[in-house]
Amino acid sequence: MAGVIWACEGDPDAGLPSFANSLPLYVQLNGSGSISAEESEEVTITIELPEVIYGDVIVQYEVIGDITGSGSVTIPEGDLTADALITIPDDSQMTGGGTATFSLTAVDNGLSLGRPNVASSIITTTLEWTDND
Repeated sequence: MAGVIWACEGDPDAGLPSFANSLPLYVQLNGSGSISAEESEEVTITIELPEVIYGDVIVQYEVIGDITGSGSVTIPEGDLTADALITIPDDSQMTGGGTATFSLTAVDNGLSLGRPNVASSIITTTLEWTDND
């Protein structure tokens, strides 16, 4: 027995539907453009997919500012999110806190960073923290 499954609306007698204008899949940050914390806290930044991907997705990121670093997270096959954990160091001084920028820098499997042509798609967030002394 054979069958046909159509992935979009259209008239099956008019030929195969076109996917030429489909948006590429993308990753973005879940949440706002700013995260507040205190020194010594671990900040969770959630990276999300709009739909399930059948295969692991590796997303690379960097942190630049009063703290620096880079790393990657893997969104496992079948999941929609993964968390990057950033620890805000305690400088043991009364400095008043600090700021840094967390940015997604690369993604594999042919996905794009941020939703194409959508200004509200977030791939960068500001980390702001206060002194805990």
